[in-house]
Amino acid sequence: MRNAGFSLKNIFYFLGISTLAVWIIITAKVVLIPLVFSILLALFLNPIVNFFEKYIRHKVLAILVSYITAVIPFLLIIGFFFNQSRILFGSLPSSKDKLKEKMTLLMDWIDTTFKLDKESTAKWVEENITSVVDVPVDFLRDSLASTTTVMAHLVLIIVLAYFILLYRVSFKNYFLAQVSPDLRIKLEALFLNIRFLTKRYLMGQGIVILILGIFLGTGLWAIGVPYPYFWGLLAGFLEIIPYVGTTIGVILPFTYMLIISDTLWQPFAVVALYFLIQQIEGNLISPNVMGPSIKINPLIIILGLFIGAILWGIPGMILALPIMAITKEILRGFDRTAPLSYLMENGLSRKSSIFLSKFDSEKFRIVKPMKKDKEQ
Repeated sequence: MRNAGFSLKNIFYFLGISTLAVWIIITAKVVLIPLVFSILLALFLNPIVNFFEKYIRHKVLAILVSYITAVIPFLLIIGFFFNQSRILFGSLPSSKDKLKEKMTLLMDWIDTTFKLDKESTAKWVEENITSVVDVPVDFLRDSLASTTTVMAHLVLIIVLAYFILLYRVSFKNYFLAQVSPDLRIKLEALFLNIRFLTKRYLMGQGIVILILGIFLGTGLWAIGVPYPYFWGLLAGFLEIIPYVGTTIGVILPFTYMLIISDTLWQPFAVVALYFLIQQIEGNLISPNVMGPSIKINPLIIILGLFIGAILWGIPGMILALPIMAITKEILRGFDRTAPLSYLMENGLSRKSSIFLSKFDSEKFRIVKPMKKDKEQ
């Protein structure tokens, strides 16, 4: 045990620090959530600010121009989107009886076709279907419940991002001063990679949202779904949360069409359309728009989503993917943690041999063997 580099003292240190870190992350989430969002926003705006600083001598004015160019249009879109969402989902509770009626008709057809017990089926619909359908609707309604609260958080994020951009050079120099001169070039390269990664992620997500909104909106319009481009853009925004957001993005318009449509083919046509577009997005759009540097393997994504949801709720799920992508980039910047970054990558099964072929040396091992006693 000793030669393996472990000791009870080190284990207790690790457990104590980990417990303290988790406690701080949970307790201080009111501060940490907007802070993390503001850091991502600042990293995204940094190239824009640098561009305007070439022509505008005052930093404050350059940052304000960057905000006018990139942030204010986004805020207007978000405000309109939230308002439309509240109006649309606010009318759904009154239509619950109609939804139950549609589901009963569907189950009657299934009973007749497959010769099932109608009484048992009706009871199952009453106890399960309507409650399951309520889950995504309640999820989104709770997220949009208070536009004032959401806008207040957005304002806080913008203010924090402004000061991060204003003091960014000082922050950078502080961190550079914490390492020896021979490591500063490597640290600066890491900062550059993180900025590039964040910019590519946020720009890529924006492009994916736009493409999905157009494709899905056009398809929903052809099916005859009301507010087709609203549903398309909503699905694009929910795509930010892998797997969970995609599922909710399908269930919401499906449920909506079950409520308002006089036929059953339209709701199922919505599901078929979403399935087709998701295949195109997953295999063609995202790999070319987001780039390989963003790709995280599904196991890490699922674990990250669970941890993010437990620690920070919905904001934690939204932040899970960018935090994991940045973490992967940081781990790759140091020899000792570089193998961990490859464990996080997509296509891990195809790279299983890399750990023995590339990282089988002392400098890549997290746990170093301790020196033997002099008596030995």
